[in-house]
Amino acid sequence: MRNLLLLFFVLNTNKLFSIVVAGQNFNSTRNDQVIFTYRGLMTPVFTPINDDQSVNYKVIPAYAKFLVDAGIKGVLVGGTSGEGMSLCVADRMKLVDEWLKVSKTTGLHVMVQVAGAPLPDVLRLAQYCQKAGAHSLLMLPELYFKPQNVDELVNNVALVAAAAPNLPVLYYHYPAMTKVEIKMPAFVAAATRSIPNFKGIKYTSNDLSEGAQVLRNLKDGQDMFLGADTLIAPAVLLGVKSSIATSINLFPKLALDIVAAVRNKDIALAAALQEKLSLAIEAITAEGAWVPVMKAGMEIVTGIKVGPPSLPQREISVEARARIAAKLKKLQLL
Repeated sequence: MRNLLLLFFVLNTNKLFSIVVAGQNFNSTRNDQVIFTYRGLMTPVFTPINDDQSVNYKVIPAYAKFLVDAGIKGVLVGGTSGEGMSLCVADRMKLVDEWLKVSKTTGLHVMVQVAGAPLPDVLRLAQYCQKAGAHSLLMLPELYFKPQNVDELVNNVALVAAAAPNLPVLYYHYPAMTKVEIKMPAFVAAATRSIPNFKGIKYTSNDLSEGAQVLRNLKDGQDMFLGADTLIAPAVLLGVKSSIATSINLFPKLALDIVAAVRNKDIALAAALQEKLSLAIEAITAEGAWVPVMKAGMEIVTGIKVGPPSLPQREISVEARARIAAKLKKLQLL
């Protein structure tokens, strides 16, 4: 019975959240006062991995300094680029600790992606983040017993939100990977009505028409973070204030310049800069799967050793790295 999942969830707009998981009792009164103010670019940081597949925590202070010096003010820990779904809970908790440690000296906002694991582990990680002092949470949907409609997805998010009621919670919409293709405008409206600390979504989709609908359904204090690296400029034109995009790790100044050009109404410059970023991404992704090639690109461009991907993904070849470097030199990005 020790490993038996006992799950009971009660959601009442005026009463109590209650969760019982694996013998642990999570009770919290509804918190309508959770505030989420972060806006702008946020970096979904890579998890530095050693050749023996252990996590290289020693790189994190230098990594954080690089981002802060470049003008980045927030990080997402454990997202797709951070390979959180491939790591054990202990390593995920240790990563939270290390990024919060550097946050104290750098002022970085630390958002943590807590899902992509069995629900008891997700809830335990959410609770841990609240106790440790993380600033906000992001969560994928259940990845095997996938939610099939808006109500099921809202319930999924509500469980995690109840485990960390004092933190802003955002949903991670990435249908290309999760295959959860529920319409986000309807979900955002329903989640806003039901979950007091629901504060928006990370929207990793090329469908900016739906993205614009999501923006219209957001309330004050909520936000949509774009996750599509090649659409930063057009998204800003539509009113998107924030982005969480992997390429910001490699090219933070270029991403910031794209946003600034749009806001300064220099559309020609914005288009040129966006094309430069898009060509760089195409040059890198031509050599393999997203995380392995972007981690390689990070080392090529910045010199920060983020190492190989976590297994079962495989590191790209030396020849592939050389081709990436040559293409980036041609684009004057190296």
